[in-house]
Amino acid sequence: MVMLTQLRGLELVDDSGRREMLSDFEVSLLEGDYPPVTHLHFTAEGKPKRIEWTTVRAFEHKKGRIKVADLSLGKEIDDDAQNDGILLIRDIRDALIIDLVNRTTTRSTDLQLDESNGQLRLTATDAGIGAMLRRISRGLYKRVNKNALSDWKYVEFLRGDPQVVTSGAGYHLRIARLSAGEIARLADYIPYLHAAELLMLLPDPKAADVLEAMSVERRLQVFEELDEKVAVIMLTLMSPDLAADLAARLHVAEMKKYLAKMPKEQSGRIVELLRYPENSVGGVMINDMIFFPADLNVVEARKRLQKSLKDLDFISVVFLVENDKSRKLLGVVALREILTADAELKLEDLMDPYILTLNPYDDAAHAARRIINNQLPAMPVTGTEGDLLGAMTVDAALSQLVSATSSLQTLRIFS
Repeated sequence: MVMLTQLRGLELVDDSGRREMLSDFEVSLLEGDYPPVTHLHFTAEGKPKRIEWTTVRAFEHKKGRIKVADLSLGKEIDDDAQNDGILLIRDIRDALIIDLVNRTTTRSTDLQLDESNGQLRLTATDAGIGAMLRRISRGLYKRVNKNALSDWKYVEFLRGDPQVVTSGAGYHLRIARLSAGEIARLADYIPYLHAAELLMLLPDPKAADVLEAMSVERRLQVFEELDEKVAVIMLTLMSPDLAADLAARLHVAEMKKYLAKMPKEQSGRIVELLRYPENSVGGVMINDMIFFPADLNVVEARKRLQKSLKDLDFISVVFLVENDKSRKLLGVVALREILTADAELKLEDLMDPYILTLNPYDDAAHAARRIINNQLPAMPVTGTEGDLLGAMTVDAALSQLVSATSSLQTLRIFS
């Protein structure tokens, strides 16, 4: 094992005795858990060059040299190629590192490499005090605290450039294994450009979940760094209430541009919510809940539920209306009751007709207290003629009653 700081000042020496100073190591990050060094970088005749690791004769770092076959085999690096490779010193040594085991973020200060069977591999990153001392002393301080090392197999590194992700180079994508809430919390403690890069690493549905779970301020910062195509996808996949909240914070021209590119059904839901004041019930309600005709039988309701559950966020209760053409609210039934009831029953046989409702222009904080005090998963929101407009969930209620800086602001219990 050897630390990168201890390789400072290595020379490349070929069979003819020609010498050049090593400037960096290029690695293939996607080739296994411990990525191998594939090229050695150096400067010759004022031009940056690289030579393949396969030309290495001996890795004699204790003697301050790496023996290679022929330095003339080094190829000049043009500007495009210079940005393609992943280099240990340039790209990784001071990068922001996410330790997936300990759920922490830190700056890498030094890197550990292991030479085995003629191959040099990146095995760990060190962010401890010892790593800093090695950097300051230029490698003279040699002690390595194993407890400060993060196994490279369990880390993801971020460069602070969201657009780099589109190349796909160098990312393990192991971060996607964490829950959306965990990723969002990690994103809250790193610079916003790194947070946007982190979001870009995830599959679109997971990325939308993470964006929803972020704090309001961080959500906006990250969203504004996404390119137009990704931004439209995120708004489409997000819950309409949170998408509307985000859209309301954008410049009007930008908001209109995104809405115009979204599927009409989803953009329509967002526009509908944008009509209401921010602190009103309508401003915090959802409008993608499940509602069925009251005369629907249990068997048919279960069939419809199978289709609805894939696309909707709020699923704990089903609202019952007059028929498929009328949204006049008649009652509510719990999802559990539909799944366990006798097949021959109709939903109106199961529903609770004595329901409390909210007006979309009611004060959101007052409505939140009603929901909490009555221990309800949600309260339906109706218009002047009793038509179902949406529902205010307990999630929205909690966000109204807790501090703006509380993590409960982004809590999603039923959706």
